[in-house]
Amino acid sequence: MPKREIEGDWVMGWPDRKRPEIAAGKDADGRVISGRTQILEQEGLITPTNNYYIVTQLDIPEPVHPDDWSLTITGEVERPLTLTIEDLRKLPGRSVRAVTECAGNDEGFFDYEKRGVSKPSRRYVPDFKRRAALKAQGVMPTNDELAGEMGNTCAMSGGEFTGVPLAEVLRRAGLKPGAQWIWMKGFDNGRPDPTMQYRSMGRSDVKVEDPGVINYDKGLPLDKALDPDTLLAWAQNGEWLMHVHGAPLRCIVPGWSGNWWVKWLSHIEVTREMPPCYHQTKYFVYGKSPDDPNKPMLTAMGVRNIITYPLDEDSPLERGSHAIRGLAWSGMGGIAKVEVSVDGGATWNEAHIEEPRERWLWVRWSYLWQVDAPGAYRILARATDVKGRLQPQTPWNYQRKHFDGIVPSDVVVE
Repeated sequence: MPKREIEGDWVMGWPDRKRPEIAAGKDADGRVISGRTQILEQEGLITPTNNYYIVTQLDIPEPVHPDDWSLTITGEVERPLTLTIEDLRKLPGRSVRAVTECAGNDEGFFDYEKRGVSKPSRRYVPDFKRRAALKAQGVMPTNDELAGEMGNTCAMSGGEFTGVPLAEVLRRAGLKPGAQWIWMKGFDNGRPDPTMQYRSMGRSDVKVEDPGVINYDKGLPLDKALDPDTLLAWAQNGEWLMHVHGAPLRCIVPGWSGNWWVKWLSHIEVTREMPPCYHQTKYFVYGKSPDDPNKPMLTAMGVRNIITYPLDEDSPLERGSHAIRGLAWSGMGGIAKVEVSVDGGATWNEAHIEEPRERWLWVRWSYLWQVDAPGAYRILARATDVKGRLQPQTPWNYQRKHFDGIVPSDVVVE
């Protein structure tokens, strides 16, 4: 019997092809509040909006109608401003295509590299329904439960964002001499859930500071704020922002991990000193241990590259030709080269990188592998960015942030 190819009023034409759907967690009211992109099922460079990953650090706020919203700019500026969406849309706009990636994406691979634990699967997705239920009940997972989650994966997506450069808004406000930090504040608030940090560390026997009820905020260094691709965005993938993605307005900080992309933006304060943001000084930091006195804030991602086919689970493979495929991107701009090894790193061959090759968006790459002998093979892939940085760049850190290591595919050919 032919497979059904109609969804609603649309004839899809691909009845046997599954379309990617976000792996979602919902709150007590049934609203989606978290989720992971099914990245292995994505074709092309842009992640459909309804498959875009979702991470929130505080409680998702109630929606605010754009007509009832405004953005204020205060602090070390010559002309404090209050701007509506229509005011912002009258300014010279810009669209930027970029990868959004959670700082903790692929965190489980750090333990695989450092501690020799089992290799996480990119096909594994945590049970977000259970996570959401535990959060609603205020239940803390045990260390065994945290370890069993194997770390997050698929907390990454690629999209097109439309808005106005933050630099243009700051120019209209006029920066005073000595201005160094752009303090971005969202209207979401709540008490930070310590479980977020416990999952990040993979343990719950560490004291986590409780700042009380706060608004989500970040202090962006001035040089990154003035990059023309740093946006105040009201649209994503050609349509108005969805509430769960930060409507009416969010900040887009290409190359820097998702915790910088402040959602539900309502206030910008320009300061001379770095503001005391919890998610900049206590969480989303590097460090060798929770007691390390040197914990610099996370900023740009390293050089990222993943194999999307074949994975371990695709074994056994038939002898013949196989297109090894993957995605590569960088926190400091475009990808210059991708290399593939099919002999565990003994030799490397340059892969084909598809166009377009944009500054902040990932690239698709492939390498045609002809394999005629049965046996076990270890496939590796590494990327070099336009700054000359060769993967990996980021060392292990106790919060397991910004993983950019080389993860092998171990396959068997029959």
